[in-house]
Amino acid sequence: MDRRTFIRAGMLTAGSTATAGMCQTAPREEKAAGPQEKAGMKYRALGRTGLEVSEVCFGTYGWQDSPVLEAAIASGVNLVCTCSDYQDGAAERAIAPSVAKHRDSLAVLSGLDCFRSPGEQEMLERLDISLENLGTGYLDFWVPHQADTVENVADPAIPRAFEKMKKAGKARHLGISTHSKDLEAMLNRAIDLGYYELILCKYNFMEYTSQMEIFERAAEKGIGVIVFKVRAGARESEVEALQKKGLELGQARVRWALSNPNVSSVCAHFSNFSAVDSYLEAVSKQLSLGDARLIEDYRRAFASRYCRSCGTCAGRCPHGVDVAGVMRYHMYFKYYGFEKEAMARYAALPQGSRPLACSDCPAPCEAACPHGLSTRRNLVEAAELLAAPRQT
Repeated sequence: MDRRTFIRAGMLTAGSTATAGMCQTAPREEKAAGPQEKAGMKYRALGRTGLEVSEVCFGTYGWQDSPVLEAAIASGVNLVCTCSDYQDGAAERAIAPSVAKHRDSLAVLSGLDCFRSPGEQEMLERLDISLENLGTGYLDFWVPHQADTVENVADPAIPRAFEKMKKAGKARHLGISTHSKDLEAMLNRAIDLGYYELILCKYNFMEYTSQMEIFERAAEKGIGVIVFKVRAGARESEVEALQKKGLELGQARVRWALSNPNVSSVCAHFSNFSAVDSYLEAVSKQLSLGDARLIEDYRRAFASRYCRSCGTCAGRCPHGVDVAGVMRYHMYFKYYGFEKEAMARYAALPQGSRPLACSDCPAPCEAACPHGLSTRRNLVEAAELLAAPRQT
C-alpha cells in the first residue's frame, strides 16, 4: 500500500489495519531549500507564488508573544500568518518588531474576516490598517479569512480589491481561508475561480475525506496549500494514556499533515519556547508506524466527542443556535487555551444564536448528530464558560 492510499483509506476513513503499510514506503523526496535551511527546518514550494515556505509556519490566533516568534524565526520559520481581526489587531501589532527586523526573509500573510461580506472599500481600508499595525509597506499574501459560504469565496469584491492592492504595491499574492462546514465545496470553487494562488484550510485525520483529491486539484493548478487545525480538537488531556503521549501526538499530527506532498506548510500555534523545538523535531522525521498508531488511538477515543462543525444539526435546532460556531469557541476556550479570544468571538454572536435555552430543550440537535456527540451538554457548558462575568 502506498502513502496516498494509506492516508485516504487508513486514516481519513479510519481503517486502522492499514497502518503497517506506511513505514514500508520510501521517504518522499525533498527539494533542497538552499542556503536558508538551518536548524533542521525544511521548506516546500508554495504553488505558483515562486516562494518556498517553512514546513511549519507561525500562526498568531490568540497570541501576542514576540520573543517566541523571534525564536521560531531563528529556527528557520519564514512565514507568519495573522489577521486584522485577531485580538482586534493586537496580533498584528505584536508581530511588527519581528517584521521590521526580518522583513527581507520573513513572508507575512494577513487579511480580514470575510464571512460578513465586507465591501471592496472596507477591504482596502482594512489593508491599510494592517500595514500600519505590522509596520510594513506590503503583504506577501492578502488572504480573506473565515469564508463561511461559497458566496464568500466567489465575492467579486475580493479580486477587485486585490487588483488595486497589487497595483499599489501593497499585496503580492491572493489567497482564501476557511474552516466552514461547506469546506469541500468552497475549496473546489476557489480552485475553479482561478485567481486564488493560495488556500488555507482546516485539515485533520477525522473529517473531510475528499481533501486529498482537492489538494491534488489545487497542485495541478499551481495553488499552494497551507493547513491548520491539524490537532482535531486537541482533547488528549481527557484521556490519560494520550495525555502522557501529548508531545509525541502533537508531532505525529504535524507529520501526518506533511505526509501529503501537496501540503506546503502547517500553520501551528507556538505557545512557548519549547514548542519551537517540538516543531523542529516534528519536521525532522517521516510519519512512522508509532505516529500512525497514536493518531488512530486519538481518533478512536474522540470519534463521538469531536465536533466536526458539519452543520447537520443546525436545521434541527428550534431556537436558532449557531451550534457550529458555539462549539468552535468552546473548543478554543477549553482545549486551545484561547480564553479571551473565544469569549470575544462568542460575545459577537447575536443573542439569538447563543445556547441560552439549551438546558430545558429536548435536544433534537443531539439526535441529528451523525457522530453521536453530547451536543446539548457541550452547548450548556459553552454558555457557562464563554459568558462575560457579570458586573457586581
